[in-house]
Amino acid sequence: MQKSFQNLRDPQERERKWFASLLWRSFPEATSEAELADLVAEALTTAQRPVNPRTVRNWLRSENAPGLHYVLAVLALAGAETVFELFDPEQTA
Repeated sequence: MQKSFQNLRDPQERERKWFASLLWRSFPEATSEAELADLVAEALTTAQRPVNPRTVRNWLRSENAPGLHYVLAVLALAGAETVFELFDPEQTA
């Protein structure tokens, strides 16, 4: 049972790290984790779904996974070319 948990954890960790790096690339003006968390929270907050900077810090530290709607929003901010990283992560430069 524990072995299968390890197999699930590694891909999940990679996905979370990829999303964290995508956040940094989407907001290159951020100079610290706190500043990035504030920028991302402000950009992703809507009337229906407020985003707290603490939530963003959890994403940056790979402690929690974002919802798909947040991933899609950040992909739109980062640019179309980042979508290809989903299919071929080895090609990232």
